[in-house]
Parts: sequence; C-alpha cells; structure tokens
Amino acid sequence: MDALKFDWGTMHLDARTDSGPSLVFINSLGTDLRMWDAVTRKLPPEWTCLHMDKRGHGLSDTAPNPYTLPDLAADVVAAMDHAKISRAVIVGCSVGGLIAQLIALMAPERVLAMVLSNTAPKLGEPRAWRERADGIRTNGMAAMAEGILPRWFGPDMLNRPEVDLWRNLLARTDAQGYIATCEAIAQADVTDRLHQITQPALVIGGGHDGATPPKTVEALAAQLPRADFALFENAGHLPAVEEPAAFAEMLTRYVERVAP
Repeated sequence: MDALKFDWGTMHLDARTDSGPSLVFINSLGTDLRMWDAVTRKLPPEWTCLHMDKRGHGLSDTAPNPYTLPDLAADVVAAMDHAKISRAVIVGCSVGGLIAQLIALMAPERVLAMVLSNTAPKLGEPRAWRERADGIRTNGMAAMAEGILPRWFGPDMLNRPEVDLWRNLLARTDAQGYIATCEAIAQADVTDRLHQITQPALVIGGGHDGATPPKTVEALAAQLPRADFALFENAGHLPAVEEPAAFAEMLTRYVERVAP
C-alpha cells in the first residue's frame, strides 16, 4: 500500500517493481485496483506492475472540485513518476481504457503499447451519464448497483457467488466520486484523434458486454492505426474479473511480443 499526495487529495496506489517490462493498470468506473489482482498474480513475477485507485474510488480521496478525464490521465502519469516508471504498457478497462487513450495522446513517450479492454473513444452519450448521476443523487449507489451487474458480467459470472462481492464494491463506492467521474466521462470524446495514436494496441471485447458491446469495441480497434482485436465470448464488461487466467495469458503473450 502506497500513497501519493495531489492538490485534490491523496491517491492510493500499489507498485510491484522489478527488472521486467512495466505495466500500468487503470480500473473501470465503480471498481478499485483489486479488479486486477487475479490477473497480476498470474503474470511473470519479475514484471513491474502499477495499479491505483482513481479519485473517489477505493482508498483514494474524493476530489472536492469537478475534473476531466485528462485530469485523471495526468494522475496516472504522476503515479508512474512516483513509481519511477518512464515507459509502460498501459492496461485500461472501460473508462480506464479511455484514460489510456488520453495518456497516449498527452504523453506518447510514456506509452510503449496499450491493452484496451471493453472501451471506446467515447463512452455512450452525455445525457445518459448525466441521468445516471442524477439517479444516484436521488436514490444512492445501492439502488443503481443491481441494474449495473448484468451489463458488467456474462451469465456464467452472474451465477457465481463472488458476484455479490462486486455488487458490494459498487454499492459502497463513494457516491460523489462516482458522480464526478460520470460527469467527466460525459465530456470525453477522442474519436477524431485516434489516428494520432501510433503505439500498438490490443483491444479486447466481451461477448456479453452490455456497456460497450463487441461491435463498439471492434470499431475502436479498426480506427486505431496499429491494433489487434480479441473477444472473450463468454465474458461481459470485465473479462479481467470473469476470466483472469485467460486474460493474464493473453496479456503475457502480448507484452512478450511488444516489449523490448
């Protein structure tokens, strides 16, 4: 457990540093850095792995003022500086994947390659995010969580007992932190800049993803200059949670291919 001070508060991060390739993991909305635990445990032990809780998630502080996704991308770069990681494979899921795209645009020299899981250059419509934020203000996080799970997970995962743990994690996410991130997502769209991202990318979709359907994710891969597409047919929005062994195997093969 490590902490990094910003002007908005304190970020919780965890870094396992060694001599191998460096990977930086960015979690989805409503989860924390634990979403990557089952994956990173299966990676080669000599690899460097950094993951962190976004503002308003996990053990990180909730920022007192509104922010943008470029602000969250800058937080990740600052965490890389703190961990003395000059260049890395950036692995992001959902909003984490959109943040990864922004890092590639804002600080391309820090990005060796990207793994973009269940994401897009624009995540839905602004009105939908603002309506979700209003719903949380009215009804709270717990009321929203139940409806999110079928969008997150495929049918196999929904029948497993650990799905209750992910419901609890989502329901206990700080409401103001979740709302602020929804409002930041509503403003973000890098569609017209994808041609500027020249780093190689592995783009991953889930066959049962109700948040970023496979066609949306595959369209992202088609618009990136150097991207491969892979599909977890039985997974939903969080294949790293649903199929961590297969995700880690795919990630390992990819990093071994792109890392010097």
